[in-house]
Amino acid sequence: MKTLKLTAFLLPFFVLINCATPLILKQNIKSKSKNLEIEVLKVTDGPNSFASGGKNFYPNSDELRLIHVTVSFKNLKSVDHEIVFSRIALEPTYVTIMDDKGKEVKKLNSPTFVRHFEVDVWNDVKEDVSGNNFATGKVETKLTLKPNEAATRTLIYFLPKVISPEKLILLDENSTTISIK
Repeated sequence: MKTLKLTAFLLPFFVLINCATPLILKQNIKSKSKNLEIEVLKVTDGPNSFASGGKNFYPNSDELRLIHVTVSFKNLKSVDHEIVFSRIALEPTYVTIMDDKGKEVKKLNSPTFVRHFEVDVWNDVKEDVSGNNFATGKVETKLTLKPNEAATRTLIYFLPKVISPEKLILLDENSTTISIK
């Protein structure tokens, strides 16, 4: 009887933990380009919300989810190097558009949000207090690394629930591709 009571007491707790914990898709993938040493520390499916500037952010459709890609960059050059986050695409892209000649082209799936730290699995709407404020539009769009300097950022992408992320492409680095499948 004690076991049954304990199970009944702990069951909601375990269900809550399971729902709040993002699904880890891939971890610790290292790559190098001419300019950068890149390590994908973690790719997670979710959490599907976070807070910034006193507001909570969620996908605006039940068909979309948030993919979090935590990446560490190290500058290998002897001069400063700039990383532009909008030039880091998560593939497959999920929107195709027509160019001015009527040819179908893929739309770049660049990160919608950039965070200074990994999202806490116990509180998926934890506030980003490190400088980004999505509510006011004051966000980090690029990062300049000094020689041998390293930095870690979490890039957050929208992706349809029916599509799995396959690769991360750094377009500024001669299209360096990192497989995350």
